[in-house]
Amino acid sequence: MTKIISVILFAFALTWTWFAFHSKSEMGIDVHAGIQSKLAQIIEDTIKKKRESSSDFKLIRMYTQQVDNGKVSAQFSYEYVDKLSSSDISEAEGIKQKISGTAILSKTVSEDPSIQKWVIVSIKTGVDSLDFEKGLVITSDGQETPESAKTKE
Repeated sequence: MTKIISVILFAFALTWTWFAFHSKSEMGIDVHAGIQSKLAQIIEDTIKKKRESSSDFKLIRMYTQQVDNGKVSAQFSYEYVDKLSSSDISEAEGIKQKISGTAILSKTVSEDPSIQKWVIVSIKTGVDSLDFEKGLVITSDGQETPESAKTKE
């Protein structure tokens, strides 16, 4: 009797997972691709506008997933090089900044039913890191000097 119940449960689980994986998604791939490309462009334009000294913008990762009907979550990660200029340093130090975050988008009513409109509800950046190209040496008198200007012992 236990074998028959096990076979029935296994067949039910197998059928359920097959239907779960083969069910049609409410959002097409083209919607996800459109959201990803536009969001990447918005992030790049914002960085270039807010930080004129930045260069070498690179989108590392962009992933969107449907949260529920009418909401999409986008996870992203990007990096760019920012020039740190100081009056004490003759040449600008390059700092590579890496930032990760999440955006929540909500679907809104569109005048044209064939085109979907998405509104960015929130963007949160959390994980970031800084990598110095040359490195800075801070002396006990509080002055910053390039690493190449260190005294050799």
